[in-house]
Amino acid sequence: MGLDLSSFVAFDLSSFGAAFVLLFSVFDVIGTVPLFLALTQDYTEHRAVIVRDSVIIATIILLVFATVGQLIFQLLGITINDFKIAGGIILFIIALDNLRGKVSQTRTIAATEIAAFPLATPLLAGPGAISTVMIYANPPYGLLEIFLVILLNSFLAFVILERASWVQRALGNNGTQVFTRIIGLLIAAIGISFIREGVVAVVKSSAGGAG
Repeated sequence: MGLDLSSFVAFDLSSFGAAFVLLFSVFDVIGTVPLFLALTQDYTEHRAVIVRDSVIIATIILLVFATVGQLIFQLLGITINDFKIAGGIILFIIALDNLRGKVSQTRTIAATEIAAFPLATPLLAGPGAISTVMIYANPPYGLLEIFLVILLNSFLAFVILERASWVQRALGNNGTQVFTRIIGLLIAAIGISFIREGVVAVVKSSAGGAG
């Protein structure tokens, strides 16, 4: 199987913007700030190192899934439309938890190694983020596009978490909760769109095969 260079360098500004907004929403770094401060309250002098390590690990996880996602599909015998439906359901569950002000069930906290778990995964590179990058790494999108989206979101996550105390003071608890609920609505809408696109494509494919 040859490398399709065109699929790597494909870049469209509108799809780049959509992918960036979605991954930023799923990351929900601002909503994670109070959680990050609570998790690291006994490690305040090591927060900079924890932030650096967690963002690096999350970035590597997402880049790997974006790169080998198609191979995973082939090995498991699933299609991008199957994954869109599953990813949309996961995003919708995350959105419901955000709207109810709960920590997502896909981001459960039970950790001793804070940087790797739960910060890097599942708080940053969780099921929603992995689903997002795997979907956007497939045509008509390009790998270059999603790589840039991952790197830019990782950089923003690093900046925001490094200044977590300032963000918490600026927004306050109420501001953080409002932001999380707005993000929840956005994620819910995108999750439903993924499910709709996947179901329509599967139905069309089944109808075509039966015809």
